[in-house]
Amino acid sequence: MKNTIFYLVILFALGSCSDFDEQEFTVLLPSAGEDQVIFTETSGTTIQLDGSNSKDINNLGFEYFWEVISTPEGFPITFSNTNTPKPTFEVQPDASGRYELSLKIFRGDQIARDLINVDINPANTQILLVNAIDANHEATLHVPSVAITGNPIASKTTDNTYYNIDTNIAKETDGTILIEVEYNGVTLSANQNMEALKNYTLYLIGTENNPELLLKEKVKNQNTIPSGSISLGFINLAEGTDNVTPFIDVSSINPALAQPIPVDLAFGNLLGVPDKFGILNYKDNAEVTIPSNAIFPLPTFAYANNAPISNPSFLTLQNNEDRKFGTYMLFPDKSTPEGHTLIFVNNSALLPQ
Repeated sequence: MKNTIFYLVILFALGSCSDFDEQEFTVLLPSAGEDQVIFTETSGTTIQLDGSNSKDINNLGFEYFWEVISTPEGFPITFSNTNTPKPTFEVQPDASGRYELSLKIFRGDQIARDLINVDINPANTQILLVNAIDANHEATLHVPSVAITGNPIASKTTDNTYYNIDTNIAKETDGTILIEVEYNGVTLSANQNMEALKNYTLYLIGTENNPELLLKEKVKNQNTIPSGSISLGFINLAEGTDNVTPFIDVSSINPALAQPIPVDLAFGNLLGVPDKFGILNYKDNAEVTIPSNAIFPLPTFAYANNAPISNPSFLTLQNNEDRKFGTYMLFPDKSTPEGHTLIFVNNSALLPQ
């Protein structure tokens, strides 16, 4: 009798463990799909979601449930079916902003969630225009597809060289965006591939009689600069001045270093910053982000073809600032002995408030 009771206890325990294992080790892996960036047509757009890559590693089955976390104010949505792996929803023609959505998969008491963002006509794609030609003519940017006309930009100014178009950028049928610049009675145009949620600088370069456009993405922009950092760009816009190297004069704090050393060497090797400027040729650009506690008001300048150009200084963060960014630009300049000059353009006003 004792043995019978003992065996029954063992069998009961094994049965219980089996049920426990099935419940405890069933792993649900939800997948709401990749984030989407959508440009709507005038008639509105149907958005397709896809959670079909969600899995249960034990293949025991599960159910779906889609939820709306947030939508742009005034633009609510309704799913075609909240319990299907591939629901749709409609957005209005003038909708603009981020839709935050959640996919929940569940089996009994087990629940797992995944999130997805859908950006409709994202409004923070930015184009910044720089008139880098050494002439007394203004330049004006146009984006015809969204009826945008910027303010006229004079040549080689500093902070007001830049302005941003913070608007919905409409794409052409081939996936590009048509941009135009009016300069000296001529309309320059270019179809450019530009992605949403990024920042670009459009440089007007060349000469007064032969202008051209140069588009560069700003990798380190106001959306990616961490607090407590200063982000510096450098671009060579002076034709004929290859082998340009930005320098920092560390000899002002260490007399033993009689010669200046390149910016990227100073901050990369001495301060542990991985980004680099390197040696820049015509139309090249580079960026470096530096911890603010590593910034000193040291003279910073550039060599072009082994000759020094100018001596501005690094920025420092003021008491009420938590980050800052801007770009050193090497311009053609007939009024200087070298034929070019270095100007720092401070873009800190574009940082999110």
